[in-house]
Amino acid sequence: MTVRVEFEVPLVRGKGRARFVRATGRVYTPTATTDAMARVQAAFLATGAPRAPRGVPVAVSVETERRLPASRPRRVEREPDVVKPDADNVAKLVLDALNGVAWEDDTQVTALSVVKRDRTRRDGERTVVRVGWDEARGDGPRQTRMEV
Repeated sequence: MTVRVEFEVPLVRGKGRARFVRATGRVYTPTATTDAMARVQAAFLATGAPRAPRGVPVAVSVETERRLPASRPRRVEREPDVVKPDADNVAKLVLDALNGVAWEDDTQVTALSVVKRDRTRRDGERTVVRVGWDEARGDGPRQTRMEV
């Protein structure tokens, strides 16, 4: 049986760099990052989808959409989203948030796609996440070619 889950999070955020406190030697993740990860987890859990079983290859697709800044001239309807956050940091945030929630271990993610859509005049921003796996393919080192 093939399982496909799609959900939307009303934010676009990349994973923040871990911070270090010299005085105590403590390393911590910034609050904005942990809050964003909690929102991704909550959106996945709200779908009611099961967790991918251990050993099953998982495919993940992440798409971001953001609004053009108000400072852009009206004649500009769209432009490539080539500003922060980087695509790899967006993927890190989603993958780290779903580790242990959507799948047992992040080593199960064998296919990953990240697309930053052009910024347009639409309202707000969003991240669309698609997760899929084939339950019949468990307990093996096979790769998934599933389109998510």
